[in-house]
Amino acid sequence: MANIVCSTQCNTWLDAHAMPTSCNSVDFGIPRMIILAAPDTVFSFASDHLVPSVAEFTTAGSDIFILNDIANGAKMPSEKQELSGADTPDNLPETISEITGISGNIVRFNLDVLNDLEKLNCYNRLKLWYVTNKGWCFGGLTGYTTNNYISDWIHEGFGNRSKIPIEFKWYKPFNQTTDAAQDDDYLNLTN
Repeated sequence: MANIVCSTQCNTWLDAHAMPTSCNSVDFGIPRMIILAAPDTVFSFASDHLVPSVAEFTTAGSDIFILNDIANGAKMPSEKQELSGADTPDNLPETISEITGISGNIVRFNLDVLNDLEKLNCYNRLKLWYVTNKGWCFGGLTGYTTNNYISDWIHEGFGNRSKIPIEFKWYKPFNQTTDAAQDDDYLNLTN
């Protein structure tokens, strides 16, 4: 991720980009796929990419676990922690950290997949990348370090299907930009 130099005495302003019109704006889409890895796994992804390429994820093989076809995928609103009042020099709120994440449901699973997900619970942290239904991959070269808790499957009564709710959150540093890349072939990745 590209580092942003930020200090209390900023000397340069942003290189402001024009706001896109409706014809050239980007709809990143909704989270559709999650790629997970153990927190201590070391990958040798190329540093000239913003995120690992499809070929690099394919080469990673058994070091990654892919959750396909996330239903009801959502990029969650950021949760900000702030200082305010007498804790800041001018009594105005000051954001000190931000947590963001994704959520959704796994609705296509069997006992083998359920058991694989339960085994993931031995890790309290994971590396995570996510891919949207438009083929955008987010997570940079190293993935987001995320909390891990895979819920047990639930069924909400007659007329509904079984599902496994998922929610992953991570700390979003203020000194880094969002690194992503688009390739429709991300949507074809499988375990």
